[in-house]
Amino acid sequence: MPSCKNCRNDVSKVYDCEHTKFEEYCKECYTELHYYLTEKNK
Repeated sequence: MPSCKNCRNDVSKVYDCEHTKFEEYCKECYTELHYYLTEKNK
């Protein structure tokens, strides 16, 4: 089972992209990161 690079919880699915430097994040951490990035630019 993969674990989130940010919160270190074991999760069933992980997400990654250039914003996470292709490290694996759980859905909650990934969503928070993207929300922060998109809201910061407004």
